[in-house]
Amino acid sequence: MNQRTENWILGSILAVFGSYIVLRAFILPITVDEAATAINHVPRLAFDTLFFQKEANPNNHILNTLLIKIFTGIFGWHHFVFRLPVLIGGGLYAWASWKLVLKMSSNSWIRIFSIAMLFGNPYMLEFFSLGRGYGLAAGLMTVALYQAWLFMEKNEARNLRLAFVFAGLSVYANFTLLIFWAPFTFMCLVSAWQLNPSIKTYWTQTKPALKTLAVFVLLWITPLKRLSKDSEILNWNQLGTYFESVQKSVRACIHANAYLGSDSDLVLTWVLLIGMVAGVLVGLKRLWDSKFKLSIEPKAFLVVLLLGVVVTNIVQVRMTHTPYLQSRLALFYWPLYAFTIAASVTWLWERFGKKAAMALMAPLALILTLNTVRTVNLRLSLEWFHDSDTFTVLDYLKNLYLKEGRTEPYLIDTEWFMQNSFMYHLEKNTYGYARYAKIPEFHGNRPPMKEADFFYGISPDKVQEAKTDFDIVFSVPNSSLVLCRHKR
Repeated sequence: MNQRTENWILGSILAVFGSYIVLRAFILPITVDEAATAINHVPRLAFDTLFFQKEANPNNHILNTLLIKIFTGIFGWHHFVFRLPVLIGGGLYAWASWKLVLKMSSNSWIRIFSIAMLFGNPYMLEFFSLGRGYGLAAGLMTVALYQAWLFMEKNEARNLRLAFVFAGLSVYANFTLLIFWAPFTFMCLVSAWQLNPSIKTYWTQTKPALKTLAVFVLLWITPLKRLSKDSEILNWNQLGTYFESVQKSVRACIHANAYLGSDSDLVLTWVLLIGMVAGVLVGLKRLWDSKFKLSIEPKAFLVVLLLGVVVTNIVQVRMTHTPYLQSRLALFYWPLYAFTIAASVTWLWERFGKKAAMALMAPLALILTLNTVRTVNLRLSLEWFHDSDTFTVLDYLKNLYLKEGRTEPYLIDTEWFMQNSFMYHLEKNTYGYARYAKIPEFHGNRPPMKEADFFYGISPDKVQEAKTDFDIVFSVPNSSLVLCRHKR
């Protein structure tokens, strides 16, 4: 394949990725967890956010919250502005992934396959459009990986320091990435010693990075102490084994589609784990052949790092008695896994030629493409599907308000987990909806308010309790969601 064709294909993939996440960020209403960040955390002082002074809650992704505070303070509370930090994370992820893929291989087919792997997880793509810390953290982590690669190439202190800066910031975007940060910094320091095997030169090359490391550690001590006491850390969706964590992540990635029958997620989990083990073993063999010189074989650095993250995660669970990672927390494994498969394909091509590599790349590329095409959408988020039609309902109320010539906004009640999205768009007055509707104060799980003009429920079956006082007047297209109006 010539360079022009390769550039066109890679550019097209990056353009589609960028367009997709930007469109979703603009089209999708704010979800329940995004609204919780906006309502509970963003209004607090920056010092409070940095150190969890009043409330240590894992929903508060520190760096994401601070950036939202800055952007909304400058540009206002439009939901697209609220999501600018995570879009920046998506841009960083795309840029660093592209740079690393170019470093990993000079073969056009492998480069295209590698980019497809990195962008071939629809579940991960969702979090580059939602105002949470996951996408921002993934982008910062990938930039840290690229800077570490540059350090192993150039042996320049600046690159090592930048690697530590971006790794530290990724943790600030989501504390789950401590399981990445610990093996990453250790392996970087080992690589630095291999490149500078004397105390004087080692200190010269690592001093800026070590200072950066110390600053981050000192800043993290207080918030981590407070966060460790939050009950959600121990009790949120218990997962007892690493296998369960992977299986739940696979189920989210395929959106529970039964490609291979009812055991689709189980079969694909085994395929993924076998691929990971095979890739790690090959990486360890390459590292052995290079006499464990990470700078000689940077691809092995990425592969062994995946092993380090897995081991760190298991050790952390055993020591702290916390659950294994839920699917959205395990998102950070995907870039490392994609790089591991990309490295394995590169070594396979070098050792056994094109046919052997294509025998692995072709079926994987087909599976990824089919799943991505089938599951990507501009309508909803898998995690918070019940918030997908907030705008649809508000538009219905707006049109009805104008038709009936009202002068007072309708009072709309909702089920408790659907309320946050409406609170955001009404209290922040997105698109002027506050003229047409208002919502009660935040509430828990309770019967519908009889004083409300409308009640919005998850399904007809779930609104049986409201049918004495309400009639269903609108069923959301392609959804179970229903809007009921009070019988007056």
